[in-house]
Amino acid sequence: MYPKFIIAGNAATGRGYLRMGTVINHKDLRIGYEKIWGGGWWARNDATRTVILYGSSGDFGHPDFSHLASVSRELMDYTFIYSESLSEQGRILDMDGVEWV
Repeated sequence: MYPKFIIAGNAATGRGYLRMGTVINHKDLRIGYEKIWGGGWWARNDATRTVILYGSSGDFGHPDFSHLASVSRELMDYTFIYSESLSEQGRILDMDGVEWV
């Protein structure tokens, strides 16, 4: 089991939800969603209140954060960073327009 994420949602609205889980394959996170806008791996550090999203999904490709519209409320106070790999410097994701559900 591995920490993976996808951006999943409704194709008609183009709005996606950040779905994170510990699974074998990215496609295991897809259940109940019709459209996937990529994915990758994640690491969460509660001490620094940071979530690092990195890499891409073998099933769905690189994440397209332009479709990210909602994230779990429990992560509201966290800083989100995306990097091509966990060893590279990442960029802080702008979460201002995200709905916390």
